[in-house]
Amino acid sequence: MKSFNTTDSFLEDLENEILHTNQQLLNSKREKDGFLCSVNFMKIAFSKNLLDDIRFLYKSSEQSLFKARHADVILRGMLEQVIEFIYLLKHTELIKDYMGLNVDITKLTTCNPVEGMHKLGCKRFSGGRKSVSEMAQNIGEKRSSQNDTPLYGLYQILSEQCHNSYFFTNLDDVKEVETGQKPLTLTKEQALYIVIIVERFMETYRQ
Repeated sequence: MKSFNTTDSFLEDLENEILHTNQQLLNSKREKDGFLCSVNFMKIAFSKNLLDDIRFLYKSSEQSLFKARHADVILRGMLEQVIEFIYLLKHTELIKDYMGLNVDITKLTTCNPVEGMHKLGCKRFSGGRKSVSEMAQNIGEKRSSQNDTPLYGLYQILSEQCHNSYFFTNLDDVKEVETGQKPLTLTKEQALYIVIIVERFMETYRQ
């Protein structure tokens, strides 16, 4: 299957920087208490997961069963997590909530699995987890400008793609029949989204 890729050095450079920086972050806090609720741990954990997602996207795009709609789901999740990462590092007092220190373990057993998941999800936060829209607004990633693409704008685009994933796949199938050209499994737009996500993430990660 064909996919659109960024330069060969993009992923390698990203991996090298994150692995090197994370080792430094780990060494600087290894012997201190409260590491799991530290800014350093947030940087290590989020960067590791983000790197895993990017590797997975590029690797999966080589498989015949992988479709552009699958990439949309992963990219949408990446955008939400990066928005939350930037938000948490702006409001470090919420890291303990994020890590679940305020979760009452004794109340997790419930006959309602939805309620149980809520307790581990949005209800980890004493005031409730902010919506993606609210977090994006707070960190300046909701409104667009002429020379900027806000993360929330990309999140909205990908949400529409995901909500209508089979419809857009049908359009790709029709186009393939009409033109004889297979659609890209990782499109030019999606590859650009990866670059934008990484750029915004790294701006905060490097601070």
